[in-house]
Amino acid sequence: MPPGGVEASKRGRTGKEQSHPPAIRRRDESRPAPPFPAMDSQKQRKKRKQRQPASEVVSIPEGPLVEILSRLPYRSLCRFKCVSKQWRQLCSDPEIIKRAPQTLAGFFHNHLVGHLCFDNLSGGRPLVDASLPFLRESYRKIKLEQCSTSLLLCKCWESESDDEFDFVVCNPMTEQWTVLPPIEWPGEEDEDDGDPECFELRYPFLVFDPAVPSRFVVFAPLIETDDVLAIYSWETGQWTPSSGWENEEFRAVVPECAVFMNGMMHFLHFFIVEPLIAVLDIEGELCRKIAAPDGFVGATPGYASVGCSHGLLHAWYMDPRYYELSVWVLKDYATEEWTLKHTVNVPELFEETKSDQDEEYSDQEEHGTHKYDVFAIHPEHNVIFLTNWREVNLSYDMDSGQVHPMCTSGDFLGGLPFIPCFADFGDLALR
Repeated sequence: MPPGGVEASKRGRTGKEQSHPPAIRRRDESRPAPPFPAMDSQKQRKKRKQRQPASEVVSIPEGPLVEILSRLPYRSLCRFKCVSKQWRQLCSDPEIIKRAPQTLAGFFHNHLVGHLCFDNLSGGRPLVDASLPFLRESYRKIKLEQCSTSLLLCKCWESESDDEFDFVVCNPMTEQWTVLPPIEWPGEEDEDDGDPECFELRYPFLVFDPAVPSRFVVFAPLIETDDVLAIYSWETGQWTPSSGWENEEFRAVVPECAVFMNGMMHFLHFFIVEPLIAVLDIEGELCRKIAAPDGFVGATPGYASVGCSHGLLHAWYMDPRYYELSVWVLKDYATEEWTLKHTVNVPELFEETKSDQDEEYSDQEEHGTHKYDVFAIHPEHNVIFLTNWREVNLSYDMDSGQVHPMCTSGDFLGGLPFIPCFADFGDLALR
């Protein structure tokens, strides 16, 4: 099914089409074969109930069945739970879920009235309880700041009227969370007895690598200085300074235009003579600079950004007057040569005419809003996700040219892409 599309309403088998999959044999024939779930007829189910006690507990099998289930996406496991009790038990096993490959499941977003929402990519009941009930015992007000693949960075208040807040990192699938501590480290004059240097935590940027799901780091540019970047490591639970920016003409972190891939952070920087992408390691050290595509000259935030798809770095730019979108891909890091992948007229995707654009252009300029925005790119398909100022969201397949409306009610303005992760961080530094 294409991402962003609507599932067919009739995909179930009829009674005549139902059949049993082949039995799985084991070396030890004395042990019963694993209960491979099957779509049985009503008569067969009655016979099985007569043969097996109702209280019998089905053990999770080892071998081929576990391997098959652990290779299925999490959304498939959720669907299979509805088949029978045996399926539900098999597909709920934590070891199977942790090993299951994950992909883009949907989008988190802050609703206009103030609460947090989650929309599945394929529609239907939300995969995640977006109210984050595990945080509600400690906080009355929660605002989502960032989603780094599978972890959320939230700003949390203990009361509605409280001016003080905490920055909280959490995993909505495992309900683990931790509060980021204040930024401080020993002073330079006397590291043993001197007062620690303290800095204000204002603009943290969460970095989570799905390939190493047992850790995360947080970058935080310091408003007191431009040449030091604070790095928080989950493994140590402390902030450390990362310098080396004295001779650079751009800020270390631009959260609005960044992507994590291949173990490195890629930050797009506009406000320089020639736009570039700064590549940082997880220690915050600048590793290299990649020149942005030629079409990026004059680009501004909101009309350009970067993302990762098929394991490759992508960049896109939308002309702010004619709204032609161009998408590039960096196929070879060694040559740093960008390849123009796709161009499309964005108003046509929203079925807007030239008169509609002219009528609304002045209003858009007056309110300082972006008429169109590309808010995500699919990590595995050539699909981009767009929204317009008329509160319409859609997905666009660059291969087939198909457009799939996602929301037209205004409840979902953009969104932060979310890929579920069930890895356990352990007890260190986490609630």
